[in-house]
Amino acid sequence: MTENLIKRYLLEKAYEEGKEEKIISIGEKKYQDMMFDLLIREKMMFDESDFEYWLKTLKVRKTIFGSYIKEQGYLADDDKMIEVTEDSNISCINGLYLFGKNEKIIETVGDSYCTKPSLSAINGHLIIDGMYANELIYLARSCANGSFTIGYYGDRDSLYTKRVISYYKKLKTVLRDMTNNNCEVVEDSILNKNKIYVLNYKSTPTKR
Repeated sequence: MTENLIKRYLLEKAYEEGKEEKIISIGEKKYQDMMFDLLIREKMMFDESDFEYWLKTLKVRKTIFGSYIKEQGYLADDDKMIEVTEDSNISCINGLYLFGKNEKIIETVGDSYCTKPSLSAINGHLIIDGMYANELIYLARSCANGSFTIGYYGDRDSLYTKRVISYYKKLKTVLRDMTNNNCEVVEDSILNKNKIYVLNYKSTPTKR
């Protein structure tokens, strides 16, 4: 278990418990840090079996998102892929039989900015399933040098899913301006009517 994954679990759980107003009032990063600190000081309960079930579900959701965007034709086999995720073992594209070079940017979830983004340039196809720190910076760099497929797949009844999809719907206008109105939007219901929302910008990604 990595710190980033535990923090995401605690954040999602808090949203499902109806604590959105509190979280947004102090910021998602600060809330995650606060809850993680309580956890390591043993000031709160941690249900490990519930965490393991959540982690298994997260991995499945990531796989579904990756398979969906590949089926839509957004991922070419030999393109260079750059994926933002919270852990190197949590991926949308692992196992998709893509033959181009790929790399991961490790960030925490949330709508915050960190002082130093991991990459100064995005030369390739940026992939994001979720909402991560420094995301807007990576997207701006992607528009300048590459392309992107971003969005979210999750339980349609989840308050966290609704939070992230709402974020992307608001971001849509900004991204269309950044890409000269070349940002494609897909909203769909798949697998028991769970929600998927995708924003795609096509250019010419860097080959391996």
